[in-house]
Amino acid sequence: MVCEHRAELPQVIKDEVLDLIKVLSDQKFTQPPARYNEASLIKTLESLGIGRPSTYAPIITTIQTRTYVEKIEGKFQPTPIGIAVNDFLVKNFDDIVNYSFTAAMEDELDNIAKGEKEWQKMMKTFYDPFEKKLGTVEKNADRVKIEVEKLGKKCPTCEKEGRTGDKQGELVIRMGRFGKFISCSLFPECKHTEKYIEKLNMKCPECKTGEVIIKTTRKGKRFYGCSRYPKCKWASWRKPEISKSVSQ
Repeated sequence: MVCEHRAELPQVIKDEVLDLIKVLSDQKFTQPPARYNEASLIKTLESLGIGRPSTYAPIITTIQTRTYVEKIEGKFQPTPIGIAVNDFLVKNFDDIVNYSFTAAMEDELDNIAKGEKEWQKMMKTFYDPFEKKLGTVEKNADRVKIEVEKLGKKCPTCEKEGRTGDKQGELVIRMGRFGKFISCSLFPECKHTEKYIEKLNMKCPECKTGEVIIKTTRKGKRFYGCSRYPKCKWASWRKPEISKSVSQ
């Protein structure tokens, strides 16, 4: 049966000579899936049976406060720390870091809450083999190296101390507890650090003098502010329009 929305192919026979009418070339590229926002992430967790309404908000908060992700234009983007942690867990705890295990664990916790299962027995079944594997991983796993972004500049502290060759570090961008910061590539041997300022190349819409920069709250949420703070207290959760930010 031919679908009514598709053209039916004409009848042909073996060795029949056909006339070439037209050659069409159509190039297409595979598009990556869209990044999650809060709503789409919660919807996916629900469909996989992971988490419960009371835990969705803490999950969203935790992945941001631990800087596993950062929210850019309303979408979650993985950070170098998040990628490193994910790769390490998937490599060493693949039997735990998977959808089916987490969903099954959620069901067991529901049964415990209903009084249909004893929590001590469930925890023992899980924790005894987990404890052994944890010890093995701690002993044998390779140390994770988190990718850093090089700035192409020498560390001023290393230069001041007269370091040369392999002892001369360069400035790199790292991800810390409260967001990005600049440090020496030889950390912890060299303790040099600087504040990282992410600029948008547009003037502050309020004072017309400072620049719009991206800041991060203690909970990892990004917002926009003026580089002249505290002299200028302009701040916004929304990215300002370029036309409103450039003085006429």
